[in-house]
Amino acid sequence: MFLKAAAFVSLLILGPAKPATILLDGSAQPCADVKESTSGIPGVHVYAFNAAKIPTIRQSLNALDSLDWENGDPDAMRASVVEYNRLITRVQKAKKLGYAMSNGNGDFEITVQQMDSVLVFGEAKMPGEAFYYSSRVVPAIDKDEVRVILLMCSQQLL
Repeated sequence: MFLKAAAFVSLLILGPAKPATILLDGSAQPCADVKESTSGIPGVHVYAFNAAKIPTIRQSLNALDSLDWENGDPDAMRASVVEYNRLITRVQKAKKLGYAMSNGNGDFEITVQQMDSVLVFGEAKMPGEAFYYSSRVVPAIDKDEVRVILLMCSQQLL
């Protein structure tokens, strides 16, 4: 009985354990087929989300991936603009685990609590580009750091 009481008191003194965190160490880079720059892209807004808790953002990303607007189909292009605007609205309203803006070298860091998977989403306004975004789902558990490369391109280049 004495040992149980001592263990309980020690837990009260120590308090609840802080959840483990992980560093998302990333870089926003131009697409592989863009040769004019070897450095990263500055000014990219990067958000981290619990991938399991943002189904509407994932739906918008899947919808954008499924639209065949690269061929210049006007209906597909209009639908893409509508869906991209919907995606940005959803990103702005969703609960974020963290946020960063890429520095002059395109690098960013976001510290989040460890979990099964994190959706990292980056977007920027780029002259002449209708859409300039990238996303990746990364595992964020049992590690101290995860490297994330966001290939920022007009999705028309993919």
